[in-house]
Amino acid sequence: MSKRSSLTGEKGMTEPVPIFQLENIGLVKGGTRILSDISLDVRKGECLVLAGENGSGKTSLLRLFNRLDDPTEGTILFHGHALREMDVRELRSRVGIVLQGPVLFDGQVRDVLSRIRTFLKQDWEVKDVVEAAGLPMKTLDRKTSDLSGGEVQLISIGIVALRNLEVVLLDEPAAALSITAIDRLETLLCSLLEKGRTLIQVTHQVDRMVNLADRGIFIEQGRVTVAGSMSAVIAAFGRS
Repeated sequence: MSKRSSLTGEKGMTEPVPIFQLENIGLVKGGTRILSDISLDVRKGECLVLAGENGSGKTSLLRLFNRLDDPTEGTILFHGHALREMDVRELRSRVGIVLQGPVLFDGQVRDVLSRIRTFLKQDWEVKDVVEAAGLPMKTLDRKTSDLSGGEVQLISIGIVALRNLEVVLLDEPAAALSITAIDRLETLLCSLLEKGRTLIQVTHQVDRMVNLADRGIFIEQGRVTVAGSMSAVIAAFGRS
């Protein structure tokens, strides 16, 4: 597992800088309450893990950070400014997300990545994505339909990694990956943190995040019941 020098949280940051501030957040969708009374600061340059059982609301919380959804209650601030008032395109040029089970257009990987690069107005080379993903260069000559779910996941995260983002949001990034691919993923995430990126990720594999994450929260039935060290989050899983 990749290790890094912690930049934030209980391991040494003396003056945390909030990049996000959530104040009394609630979310109701289709008449069903999803999130209740969540207040949370996200510090610049940290890796924050959102953990919880299936259906607890952790992915719903993740989606609020780049306005895939807006809360029905409370306020989210980004660098001190109301998130709801920000232009969505500008926000998403700074806060990127990779949802669980991403898909790629049909075609040769090389051509698909070139199209994505043009759409995003990026200047990276297609080989840079494959390299960031830790995949062999011959991947560029394969059809996207022939890629495994894990390979698509790594390529999608590789694209996000090469963008000049402040914050990267990840929903179960290791869900479709082999043990070897998870090691590649952790190396990639570690490099992003070393570049000063902020990572917020949903995961069930909290035990693998001990050396990478700075803090974690545990969500039960839409409420944060534990916030603090990864050891506390792991213990919460044992009790749930």
